[in-house]
Amino acid sequence: MLRSIDIKGLAVVDQLSLDLQQGMTVLTGETGAGKSILLTAMKLCLGERADASLLRPGVSKADLSLDFDITTIPACQQWLSDNDLDDQQECLVRRTVNSEGRSKAYINGQIVNLKTLQQLSEHLISIHGQHAHLDLLHSHKQCALLDASLPTQTTLTNCQKSFDKWKTLNEELHLLTDGNDDNDSEKQLFAYQITELEQADVLEINYDELVQKQVIASNMSQIIEISENQINRLYENENHSIYSQLSSTCHELERLAELAPEFSAVTEQIQEASIQIQEASRDLRTQIDKQDDDPEQLDLLNRQLDSIHELARKLQIEPQQLDEKYQQLVSRLELLENRNERLATIQQEIHQAEQSYQEQAALLHTARVKSASKLSKEITKTLKTLGLPDGEFNISINYLGEQKPQRNGLDDISFHVTTNPGMPASPIGKVASGGELSRISLAIQVVTTQSNTTPTLVFDEVDAGIGGGVAETVGVCLREIANDRQVLCVTHLPQVAAQGHHHLFVSKQKESEQTKTKIESLNPTDRIHEVARMLGGIDLSDKTLAHAKEMVEKAI
Repeated sequence: MLRSIDIKGLAVVDQLSLDLQQGMTVLTGETGAGKSILLTAMKLCLGERADASLLRPGVSKADLSLDFDITTIPACQQWLSDNDLDDQQECLVRRTVNSEGRSKAYINGQIVNLKTLQQLSEHLISIHGQHAHLDLLHSHKQCALLDASLPTQTTLTNCQKSFDKWKTLNEELHLLTDGNDDNDSEKQLFAYQITELEQADVLEINYDELVQKQVIASNMSQIIEISENQINRLYENENHSIYSQLSSTCHELERLAELAPEFSAVTEQIQEASIQIQEASRDLRTQIDKQDDDPEQLDLLNRQLDSIHELARKLQIEPQQLDEKYQQLVSRLELLENRNERLATIQQEIHQAEQSYQEQAALLHTARVKSASKLSKEITKTLKTLGLPDGEFNISINYLGEQKPQRNGLDDISFHVTTNPGMPASPIGKVASGGELSRISLAIQVVTTQSNTTPTLVFDEVDAGIGGGVAETVGVCLREIANDRQVLCVTHLPQVAAQGHHHLFVSKQKESEQTKTKIESLNPTDRIHEVARMLGGIDLSDKTLAHAKEMVEKAI
């Protein structure tokens, strides 16, 4: 679960530290108070693209972090271990964004790329946004929702692996048959490029390390000069060094401590500082004595870098990619040299790979049909509790066996619904109104979430467009989901807010001509007042307060 979130310098948040708990936590507040900023911070920490416009005016960097308790998430523990990112079952995710829009991401203190961050997030949080009903209109989203409900992802994974193999073989065939019949010109080019790389003798060189060495070597005289000056200033100047001044101070303080023992602690602090200065000076001397201002070494480094840059320019790649490019050239040359022999076998391999794919796609189709039947019944049942008593939902799956292989199978998946008795089910985008679409989306999210193993679920105003008894039903559903996991819910509905185990209130304050967002945890009394505000506005009557109290106590 998500234990805490820390935000600095993001939009209307100057600095915010928030501790979170298990169960259902609702976030409420006036429109524009900044409830969405928590979700923005979460999404950034989980790999969403960064934008400098998100920074708070006047700050140079936004710093965001999420702290997760993963003691009960073995899949996350295993993922961290597999990626050498584990830290004694800790999981701290951090993201920084500067004023130029550049960002850095960290997992347990180690810098990572966004793809890695996104992979980790799948084990930690699932965010259901307020526009999920619009995503629902896209066929690929419908397919993804159905696949997420499969009892196991094995059939989907096997289909994808079969497709990848088939695709790789076809790409190889294209390389073999593309160009001249004998591919002599390509072979000559590859052989020349391979020889040029080998003769340059740069393949075993780590480019980033080489650049670092060159920077140090080119600044060596300045490094030595600065170090010598500071060693002299710290320790080696007998009369005017910091060490000699501290020694004199220590001597006077020792006399002071003899006269007044309460100054002994201060004396010890200065003595420790003196020892630290002495040790730092010796370490600095040891380091600088290892340095060598060698023009010949610098010349060699410059020549190696020039050679690498020239080769990278010719091959139209980054300098760090030379070794990878070399391996690719060797492989392609070997492929072309054995072209005829390979052509004799690859067609058969492609045929076998396509047969294997067809088998896996058929198995995936069977699994989807079975899961779709169960899912359709559960969503239909939930729709009836959300103010659509005549709602009927079903998932249409059309198997396109003659179609060219696709990575996610050969199924054409479409969500159908009818909300009026006697009317046939049609694609949801054609028959559902905006309000109905929101309820259908919520029903799908509620049902699919119940089988979801993600420990933290976030619902961002997914209850928009509903009210009354339906809103209470939604709140009850979310509270039930939170019985064995953490649920965070941003809502404007008092019926939903009353169902939370915990209640956070978001407000904005104006300080020094700037707006700041504040989040506070409400006690039972304040919570009743907030639910009452959501029910009746600013002027709260005794009747409204009594109603709010009844709603909160009923949920408890």
